[in-house]
Amino acid sequence: MTPFDAIDLYCERTGPEWWSEPVNALTNIGFLVAAYLLLRRRYPSDIQSEVRLLGWLIALVGIGSGLFHTFGKVWGSWLDVGFIALFILTYLHRFLRRLGGATQLGAWMTVIAFLILDRGVAAFGSFGLNGSEAYVLPGITLGLLALWARRVAPATVPWLTWALACFVVSFTLRTLDMVLCPVWPLGLHFGWHLLNAMVLYLCVRGLAAGCRPQW
Repeated sequence: MTPFDAIDLYCERTGPEWWSEPVNALTNIGFLVAAYLLLRRRYPSDIQSEVRLLGWLIALVGIGSGLFHTFGKVWGSWLDVGFIALFILTYLHRFLRRLGGATQLGAWMTVIAFLILDRGVAAFGSFGLNGSEAYVLPGITLGLLALWARRVAPATVPWLTWALACFVVSFTLRTLDMVLCPVWPLGLHFGWHLLNAMVLYLCVRGLAAGCRPQW
């Protein structure tokens, strides 16, 4: 398979043509809105650069996913998955450093361990989740961070709890997208985009709240 081969993974796409997933493509605006809402705010100086970094990464998630669902090519899927992975790893590292009290080495070792475990899960192949298998570990990790925050940063807990709730719903919609395609041709993947934009926004707000409870 070459980078320019067409790829069809979602119910809404009906062919290899450009703009064959208009709803899936347009709902990536949700990520841009989330990024804008984060970037337009003023933050305490010691957290501002980190929140802005994560905000720009959310914008890249929206752009990468938008390109994938517009062109429907392998190279687009690489951008889609790559920017999501970059956000997850960056967020995990910053959470560990700012809220978890981890050393630089400890944070990086945890990130590497996460990558190894994630690749290990992927090596087992499909679990009948319509490609959502890749997001099982991030979902579990989000839940663990929410639990950890109860001890190290209580102000973060409500934000991550809502993020986890949104993720559970979005994960379900993504998983059922192709299953329900015969009865709902539009598919459900657009819900994954809209809810995950909220998930990423809430995660970043939670990080900022934990660093500055009064923010």
